[in-house]
Amino acid sequence: LSMHFVTSLTASERFIAIQAFLCLDFASHGTKAPREVQIRSVIAVKQGKDLLVRSGTGSGKTIAMILPILMLRKDAVAITIAPLRLIQDLHVSEFTKYGIPSLAINSYTPNTPELWKSIKEHTTFRHYSISPEQCGEYRGHIPKFAKLLHDPKWANKIGLLQIDEAHFIVTAGQDRGDEGAFRPAFSSLWERLRVHLLSKTPCTAFSASLPQRYMDIVMKTLRMDPANTVKVLLTTNRPNLVYATIPMKGSIKNLDNLEFLAPQPFPPNHRLPPCIVFIDDKNHAAKTERYLNSRLPADLAASRPFRKYHSSMSTHYLEKMIELFRAGEISGLIATECASNGFDVPFIRLIVKHGVTKTVAEDDQRGGRGGRNGMECLVLTIAEKWAYENLAETDPDHKPSKKEQRTEKEVISLASTKDCHRGFLARHNNDTTSSGERVEPTSFTCSNCCDHHPGFNLSHYLPDLSTIINLVESDLVRLPRRGYRPLRARATLEDAIHSWTKMTHQEDPILKTFPRDWILSDNAISRLAREKAQFFQIPRDVTDFLEEDNDWHSRYALEVLTVVRVHDMARRKTTRTRRSSDDSEEEEEVEEEESGSDVESELADDDTARTTSKSPTSSASTSRSNSPDLPEAPPLPEVSSTGRPLRRAAANHSVTGIANGLYKRAKM
Repeated sequence: LSMHFVTSLTASERFIAIQAFLCLDFASHGTKAPREVQIRSVIAVKQGKDLLVRSGTGSGKTIAMILPILMLRKDAVAITIAPLRLIQDLHVSEFTKYGIPSLAINSYTPNTPELWKSIKEHTTFRHYSISPEQCGEYRGHIPKFAKLLHDPKWANKIGLLQIDEAHFIVTAGQDRGDEGAFRPAFSSLWERLRVHLLSKTPCTAFSASLPQRYMDIVMKTLRMDPANTVKVLLTTNRPNLVYATIPMKGSIKNLDNLEFLAPQPFPPNHRLPPCIVFIDDKNHAAKTERYLNSRLPADLAASRPFRKYHSSMSTHYLEKMIELFRAGEISGLIATECASNGFDVPFIRLIVKHGVTKTVAEDDQRGGRGGRNGMECLVLTIAEKWAYENLAETDPDHKPSKKEQRTEKEVISLASTKDCHRGFLARHNNDTTSSGERVEPTSFTCSNCCDHHPGFNLSHYLPDLSTIINLVESDLVRLPRRGYRPLRARATLEDAIHSWTKMTHQEDPILKTFPRDWILSDNAISRLAREKAQFFQIPRDVTDFLEEDNDWHSRYALEVLTVVRVHDMARRKTTRTRRSSDDSEEEEEVEEEESGSDVESELADDDTARTTSKSPTSSASTSRSNSPDLPEAPPLPEVSSTGRPLRRAAANHSVTGIANGLYKRAKM
């Protein structure tokens, strides 16, 4: 701590600071000492004041949330509102490490009587990391945690309320143009939560993205009294980040914009930099993963160094990806917004934003994932033409897309500016302060500030970027659009998959008490039916296309592929029969026998250990009358670790019945 800061403290504030040093030293086993931002935060809370902290990513906000809890009275608990499940899990991990028993409360929290009894009686946990939806009515139901808040005896035990990533109150809780609020619960945190607490309970809000407009909305939403609120406003500047923006060629669907990440020919001894590629759409993220891996040499592609990462994946999958990323076994994550906040891997050297974000706050958060160990990191934005050229102001005939209409004007200004990127962010955040570490709002420790300064050379950071520069500057023809299955064929395939889903759902004694779309949603079925037959070659193609986990893959992927293949073969047979109506019945039967064999041979090429059990001595007539035998699913426990019933594999005769039904329909 600086002497200037220490001498500015009163006697009582110094006493709190000494307590904070002792508490953190004990909780961290002598490995941590608080910074100025953390001392200022804990002093405000101990004095019963509300607190608003704006501090750059990686500046120690987590410890600033932990310290006040360590200094709470013994019978008090703390609540932290967190926007994402990943952040909640990180809270539980970090807070528990410092001796604060913590629990994440969201839609995945087990609904066991023992757990909720311990929560109600305050016997186990001192801290809860919860989503805002759990604090009030949600989709017509009152969550258990919301019911506890209405119990004054229980609510009075809450000694501290914290809001992590407070900019979500604006970016997710407020309407944006003609688009309604993505998560309106954020805009009603007073009614849902704070109104139930004692008036003296401090409320703290933390974010790295709080321009003045955001600050005003956050304080109004949480009803923070300006006279009783302490603002700790440190610089949001990350001096080790290098910023650059390049124009996008074509639309965001043109994956050639990212080919520099997997150059061809692949340079000898080339090492892929640890990177995150941010993409807004999870389906597009999966396609990008496949595209980049397919461009790599076979020996490297086999390890799949690029992996998708989004909130629809299971917690186990996300944790596994972080583990592999930290270990260096994968080089890049193709991530959606869920990796923008709370994702802390220190050695990331490259951030690629494929498309501009809708808010400057989100842009700032994505860039903040890089270089958290202090090493230099390039933050590259590949901006759509309408943003890079600011067509809304330069082209009177320009018609804005839906995304453009929902994008903050400041984002477009940032993408099209010719001024210093770092200076733009400082002005946007009203950042005129300097931190305790003397980092100025526009200072930088890397080789260059951004691409708007003399001497900047993007190829210095990405030698293989020449491919994308050539792509952008050349006049290439538009990539051909991938075709889809004919409309008439989609309808019959949708019917077949719906029938299989219904049968599978009814035959499972556990799963049939839950919605049928836990197996396949209507949207997933429509998407499956839309794709051409050759799009799905092996069961893993189905799983990856639907973004399902390994549990779903092992139980349903092979059966879904069977339904698709049998349907397509039945249609081909029907077409051939109509075209050759003069052929003999005997010839048709031979053709049918050959088709039945093709089903088994094609499905045998599975990327898992599952194979079809076909006897070497089986005859052609046997294979015609029976669909491929499916392996029997292993017995499963009734519920998974998340409390959700595990899905049982459908009985073999479900697929057999669908297949036979399709053959009968084809003969009609």
